[in-house]
Amino acid sequence: MKLLTLAMMLLSSAVMANLHQAPPSLNLNRNAKGIFVDFKKVKSVITYDINKRSAKVVTSIEFEQTEAGMPVFDLVPTPTSLSINGAGATSESTSLSGVSTVRFVKKALQPGTHNLVILNEISKNLSWNSNYVKSAFWMSDLSDRRYLEQYLPTNLEFDQYKNDIEVKIVGTEVEHVLYTNGETKLLEKNNWSVSYPEGYTASSLFYHLTKKGLIPEEKKTFTSIDGRQIPVTVYTSGSTSKFMKSSLKIMAELERDYGPWPHAQLIVYGAGSGGMEYCGATITSSSALGHELTHSYFARGVMPAHGNAGWVDEAVASWRDAGYPSYSEWRLSRTQMAGHSIYRRTTDRAAYSKGMRFIGFLHEKFKSQDSFKVFLKNFFETRKFKPFKTPEFQKAIEDFYNTSLTGEFDKYIYGKKGIDESPKDLTENEYHPHLTDKQLFDLL
Repeated sequence: MKLLTLAMMLLSSAVMANLHQAPPSLNLNRNAKGIFVDFKKVKSVITYDINKRSAKVVTSIEFEQTEAGMPVFDLVPTPTSLSINGAGATSESTSLSGVSTVRFVKKALQPGTHNLVILNEISKNLSWNSNYVKSAFWMSDLSDRRYLEQYLPTNLEFDQYKNDIEVKIVGTEVEHVLYTNGETKLLEKNNWSVSYPEGYTASSLFYHLTKKGLIPEEKKTFTSIDGRQIPVTVYTSGSTSKFMKSSLKIMAELERDYGPWPHAQLIVYGAGSGGMEYCGATITSSSALGHELTHSYFARGVMPAHGNAGWVDEAVASWRDAGYPSYSEWRLSRTQMAGHSIYRRTTDRAAYSKGMRFIGFLHEKFKSQDSFKVFLKNFFETRKFKPFKTPEFQKAIEDFYNTSLTGEFDKYIYGKKGIDESPKDLTENEYHPHLTDKQLFDLL
């Protein structure tokens, strides 16, 4: 527990205010602006009532606002009630330039620190049985508004904040287990407090609540190259030993390439499908395990600030899956992977193929100096737990190799020279297959 706490403190120390990464303010009407704010700390209490079959949430948010206007947040389900600074208020949804949707508090506030309290109910990825409940915060970076906002109030992905959750299950004596990537304390039977690091964003949390013993599990420790003993938990209806052996092997590989494991733990849910990455956790198939664990460095180690930066981690992970190949420029395609609306919140699917080849092209271009993995390791070390945008990624490469890549990024990443359309860009990726609501529900 001391090592876990130390790791989270180290992670938290790397965090800084991220309003400079926020998108532009919103024009709500002639007299009001929607203002993106800086969440400071959040506390949610989730109560699962077996008898009433309800999952109710009370969330308190402390945030800082730097200009006058109506504060923006997000929550997909309509709040049951809302108050701001102790006074009743309401919220409303609004479009993000036609590419996404957010909520805002319908009350203009002055700059300063404010307190928002929101009540809502969870209904998604929730299964009730006669004496136990199953609940999960499954997420996706390929569909809009599929991060934490599906379940709890949150900010957009640019923001990092301290998040604490208390989980209570009432109306049953059946023991449950909570798999989650925060510092977890069992307060009493079926009652936990979880403290997540300040470096987490809306896409970071892994959360899976189920009946204890329903899914076989295995626990071991991994000795990191920095000396830490990292707890590893694998649970699956398949072979726990197979997933555990592969997980430890891949962690060692990634540490050799990119440095010490950046998280306080590893949790692997071998669900057989539904590949998705979280901070030091994943829901995955055995074939996608390496891809998903790579994301603990790129995606949930160095983090995209919005959808236009999401291509980087998928391209890097796919490059690793392919064996780190080189590509000549004639193999590249013109894309707008980082040229979409600044409000976009999803990853361009071209990242898996065209983005991967662009990373392989950079590897070929600079291989006389060193493998591009050397740059990636440096980028990870210097940007760890700091959300970034594609221009920052480009500048980091240019500074590292002392050259300009304006032409290459304009042509192949920003879409400034046209786009090479390809039906393959819309095809399903083997590591991130599109799952229906029923398929996600079945993974509970």
